[in-house]
Amino acid sequence: MKKIYALLMLALPILGFAQTTHVVTFKVNTANITVGANGLFLGGGVIGGANAVQLTDPDGNGVYEGTDTLSGAGGGNFIFLNSPANDGDWGTKESLGGLPCSDPNNYDDRILPTFTQDTTLMFCFGTCATDTVCPTILPPVDVTFQSDRSNSPAFTNAYLSGTFPIAWNGTAYPMTDTDGDGVYTVVMSLTPGDYRYKFTADDWAIQENFVPASMSDTSCINTNSAGNTDRVLTVGTSDTTLMIHAWEECGASNFGVEEATASFTVKPNPASDVLFIENTTGTTTSVAVYNVTGAKVMEENFEANTRLDVATLPRGMYIVRLQSEDTDSVIRISLN
Repeated sequence: MKKIYALLMLALPILGFAQTTHVVTFKVNTANITVGANGLFLGGGVIGGANAVQLTDPDGNGVYEGTDTLSGAGGGNFIFLNSPANDGDWGTKESLGGLPCSDPNNYDDRILPTFTQDTTLMFCFGTCATDTVCPTILPPVDVTFQSDRSNSPAFTNAYLSGTFPIAWNGTAYPMTDTDGDGVYTVVMSLTPGDYRYKFTADDWAIQENFVPASMSDTSCINTNSAGNTDRVLTVGTSDTTLMIHAWEECGASNFGVEEATASFTVKPNPASDVLFIENTTGTTTSVAVYNVTGAKVMEENFEANTRLDVATLPRGMYIVRLQSEDTDSVIRISLN
């Protein structure tokens, strides 16, 4: 009898473990992407490498699926990857940065729910949909990023890194300075939505390090739950050129720009519904209005005076840039 009791006691941990391990079926709709030659995979976190579990689409309806045996009580993270070349090819994973279904403390991967039985989880690649019906993805737009590197540490190659399709990669998005003026640019094709980013160099050897407590203007940055402070940007539905950003600063770079002079008058400031701009240069002038993240929200050309309707713009700080043949000036305004 004692032997039987002892055997039962030894078996209890095994039985307990079995009760929390279940078969999980993952289904993901790929309507918004083109699956690459290597196929679609499940990986990361509690699953394993970038190509840990290959998913298949036996009926050709665009919904890929596969299974794994997991602990239902442990939670954890996972991610879907499009055509990884090997188990370390994380650049192919879906980009969820800034979305509510991502875990900023774990590389913006998905969060595995707890479960007590065999279960099926359904998703749409690159979105937070909780079924296999993909929401409509807006077409991408061109966003031009500009970085004044005159005050950055010495570097060899400039890059842009962030929650882009190849997330937080140190060399995926090079920036170039074709005219040698110290301002580096890159044009990104991005779907409308929220992004986090920073300017970097030499494969992360150099990067912007923001210290909010020492900054006079923190309107362009955000610190997430993981303690990472990055630039933030909301991409709209039209092409845009961001202002030239100074290194580790919000607002516009002073490269080649003077504060607005007597050549221009912008009033009132603060403003509410209308901005009146007087031009005494005698030449055609362009005026552009940028929000605090650097996105251009308004632009037009004028010769003498102009009136800008700003009633529909969100309240807050903006930068007005005025450019003519001989003058390039900025003024900061407040809408309230």
